[in-house]
Amino acid sequence: MDTPALVALIIGGVLLLLVILVLLLKGGKKKTGPRTCEQCRRAMMPQWEKCMFCGWAPVPRLDFILGPLAGQRISLTEEMTTLGSVAGNTVVLADPAVSRKHAGIRRVDTAYELADFGSTNGVYVNGHKMPKKTLQSGDIVRIGNTEMVFRRE
Repeated sequence: MDTPALVALIIGGVLLLLVILVLLLKGGKKKTGPRTCEQCRRAMMPQWEKCMFCGWAPVPRLDFILGPLAGQRISLTEEMTTLGSVAGNTVVLADPAVSRKHAGIRRVDTAYELADFGSTNGVYVNGHKMPKKTLQSGDIVRIGNTEMVFRRE
């Protein structure tokens, strides 16, 4: 192989690596564009609490990812949502690791606060045992063998 061909091969390899590096760095950035209203389908600005066109507002919810309710979604429309293994709770979890009255999620102004009701196995938020925690969107809550994601959007 002659020298000019070798130089061209090296330059081509370096350029290919640069292109790959730029694509990887660019792909890691989260794009923040307008949200879409689920009712009228118009674009919503990220800072809007509700749609300025139709008045629709996202309802905070729990998306269950593990356990007996996996794949289901529960909207947090009540002032207090209770979770436990017996009837009478807002959300009944048929999970042997869940206490009868395990925990509750209470709406405080615009925030949602999770509290353990003195359960045997405790409540975990993002892998940490917490007796009480103000929930943020994306927090993963584990009660017994059941996991759910708290969402505000």
